[in-house]
Amino acid sequence: MNRILISLPLLLSTFIVNASATPTDNLNFKKTFQSTEGVVTFDHGAHAYGRVKDCSECHSALKTFGNKVNELFAHNFCKACHESYNAPTECSGCHKQ
Repeated sequence: MNRILISLPLLLSTFIVNASATPTDNLNFKKTFQSTEGVVTFDHGAHAYGRVKDCSECHSALKTFGNKVNELFAHNFCKACHESYNAPTECSGCHKQ
């Protein structure tokens, strides 16, 4: 009986810590893509925390492009979004030599 009483608070505290974790805890990362025009570094955290209101804005479009970030996706979807938010649209805005 004592083992149950001792392990119950431990079990509950583990559950509470895991339940309190938000889905945004692991969204702050950068991903680098090689291209013929230079390296493109996508800062997911910068987009996820404040620039984009809903994850599905990008992720649903990404599904349309076969779940691959490539030139077709970036030069169509990303560039259009950048234009609407006055973000960089020139090649050198994303591609770094």
